[in-house]
Amino acid sequence: MSSEHWLESYEKTANQIAEINDSHVRPAIVAAVKKLDQQLQEMEANPSKYVLDYKELARRRELLKVLQDKIKPVFGGGTFIRPPSDAGSPTNGVQLGAFQQRQMMAEQDLLVDEIGLGVDRLHERAVNIKDESKLHTSLLSDMDVDVEKAMSGLERETRNATEVRKKTSNCSLYGCIILLLVVLVFLLILGFQ
Repeated sequence: MSSEHWLESYEKTANQIAEINDSHVRPAIVAAVKKLDQQLQEMEANPSKYVLDYKELARRRELLKVLQDKIKPVFGGGTFIRPPSDAGSPTNGVQLGAFQQRQMMAEQDLLVDEIGLGVDRLHERAVNIKDESKLHTSLLSDMDVDVEKAMSGLERETRNATEVRKKTSNCSLYGCIILLLVVLVFLLILGFQ
């Protein structure tokens, strides 16, 4: 059972209660409401399993309470749909429509509250993202400064290496090698004579 399955079962049961007029259907509705209650209790026992927060669980508990209030046990053990306040008045249909409209408005108010909470959470996330982007921007600018320092250090070391290479020119080394070869040849000639 998933949290979406519970909402679908709730909608189905709520629609059945709204359309009820048959006495043999009433026990099935009571059983469906009891099953919804059991499933909700399971969700409340382990909300992390169903990825639900406590506000959502409270909202679902309130929705279920509305359904439970619509059906009421009769002394004979059966159930009936509780009429909207004044069952004996001639405007009973109008009152029922008004009750349903108030219930729909209450559900819409809950949804609007949820949307408001979602917008607040979204705002908080946007503020967090803004703060993180400022942090990343400062880190990148610091990194840019560090890269520039490293590049200037590399350029300075390259210039130093070039100067050292120029100061220790290879020409003098070649001259030493030639001089040593001449001395070696001279010594060889003297050694063989």
